[in-house]
Amino acid sequence: MTLAELTLPISYADARGLALAFTPTLAARLAQLHAQYGSPNCVPMPRKLTDGRLMLSADVLTEVMPGGLLHAMWIHADQAALLASVEVVPWADAVAMLPPDPLQG
Repeated sequence: MTLAELTLPISYADARGLALAFTPTLAARLAQLHAQYGSPNCVPMPRKLTDGRLMLSADVLTEVMPGGLLHAMWIHADQAALLASVEVVPWADAVAMLPPDPLQG
């Protein structure tokens, strides 16, 4: 499912069970938007997946609605491209695609 198929707003409880997967190109664009419009109180830090994409917990979506810490960033994004290009996956599936932790011997 893509972000376009997810009904917003989403509750924190529902969002915690999901992850957002996206390309490094989109991650770079989101970082630019955050630098311009984001809040220092909410800094999304994507994790790299084994397939080359990056992921965030979908709980960041609770901050894109009016009054949220990422709302200004959200309204300045190309929402059509964003909604179509971000894959929404179960949290467990995304975690299974994280690279092994080198400190976990």
